[in-house]
Amino acid sequence: MDPRGNTRWRTPAIVLAALLAVSLVVAGLVWKREHDRATAQERAALAHGLALHAAELRDAAPGTARDLGLAAVKIHPDGQTRAGLIDTLVGERSSELTPDASSEVALSGDGRIALTGDDDEVSVWDLTTWLDPKIIEKSDRIAVLKGHKEDVGAVALSFDGRTALTGDDDGTTIMWDLTDPAKPVRMAVVVNERDTEYANSVLAVALSRDGRTALIAGLGGDVTVWDLTDRSRPARLSMTAHASSIDDLGLSADGRSAVIVDNDGAVTVWDLSDPSHPVKSADLTLPAKSAVATAMSADGRVVLVGNAHRAELWNLDDRSRPVRTAAFDVPLADMYDMASAPDGKTALLAGPGDSGILWDLSDPSRPARLAALKGYTREIDSVALGADGGVALAAGPGGVSLWDLRGLAEVVADPEGAACRGHTSAAISKADWARYTGSTDWSDYGEEDWGALAVCLISPGST
Repeated sequence: MDPRGNTRWRTPAIVLAALLAVSLVVAGLVWKREHDRATAQERAALAHGLALHAAELRDAAPGTARDLGLAAVKIHPDGQTRAGLIDTLVGERSSELTPDASSEVALSGDGRIALTGDDDEVSVWDLTTWLDPKIIEKSDRIAVLKGHKEDVGAVALSFDGRTALTGDDDGTTIMWDLTDPAKPVRMAVVVNERDTEYANSVLAVALSRDGRTALIAGLGGDVTVWDLTDRSRPARLSMTAHASSIDDLGLSADGRSAVIVDNDGAVTVWDLSDPSHPVKSADLTLPAKSAVATAMSADGRVVLVGNAHRAELWNLDDRSRPVRTAAFDVPLADMYDMASAPDGKTALLAGPGDSGILWDLSDPSRPARLAALKGYTREIDSVALGADGGVALAAGPGGVSLWDLRGLAEVVADPEGAACRGHTSAAISKADWARYTGSTDWSDYGEEDWGALAVCLISPGST
């Protein structure tokens, strides 16, 4: 036999064997890739279903909602499941301050003193016990500000909580001394001039940090600047007239800058360096629909304006040349109110529906959604933020709710860790697993013979 012939046949055979091996490897890799893709899709679908159930159970069964939301993140940690778990954990930090309807709310800078107003009265609250989890019995309102004959439509509280303004539909603004919040003292009354009933109802009020400068806006479109150095004898310094009534306004802590939104949606920036002669320094040109609400940081350098579906962030380092730093979509059907924390790094936007949206503005060019403050069955009319975003209030026909948001940054950064801390024994029973996942076998996420699925021990999914 010719050995060269064997070699001639052996080489093609080797090549064919190699090609077959490569084909098998490629087929195996393709199968694995498709299998992994299908598995990832199954995990994502399961996680999103659990997150949806968690959202539905937040009010009725918050513990179950937390466990299901945590399981969703463990199984498939994406933006949707993380946001759902964060919203659930934030919801656990809420309390019902009062079930009574309230159309207006205000907070002191440290978040300790609150005002809630409805009809012709304004309640004063000391939130000290509400912000201490060790105290079970929470304090009731400590005082009521009376003296209005018509519904109160605007309230403001100085940063230190010692001065309050309350304005009503009769055009009357009352100035209060809350040095002892349990024993408020009415210091002075200002009545807007008007030609007909309700023609100059008070729609918005604002106070400087020290409570010495006030802005009062009326339905007729006038905005007056007041010197409250002597709170028993307020002195009107100036008035500006606008083409239509005022929807909202903001005042810097030093009282030197203001932003005003009128009913036509125009937004103007005012220089109050000389409060006796206010100067309009700029118009904020909005490319989208007109604005209906605004909020200003304490230093007057950051302004937020918004309307249904959209908000914009502006920098006022140069009040004559405002710079738009960001615009972002807001998942609200309408905008009823917004509030900025004193440091301007957190904002709360609210409107119709059952939630307000909390935003991180620490990077002015990239606002980021932090959480939804849920718990309402009706619209939110008024919101307030204090203590650099650590305390939030939301008021409406359904009452007033308080959120303790201290430590929120840690929750947002690591919702899994936050959910498991103090709840290491969190588990989903087989009955609940079947109820919320159908026939899904949990053996991919825990031991098959376990009596319950230990949520914090679920094998993490891939992003």
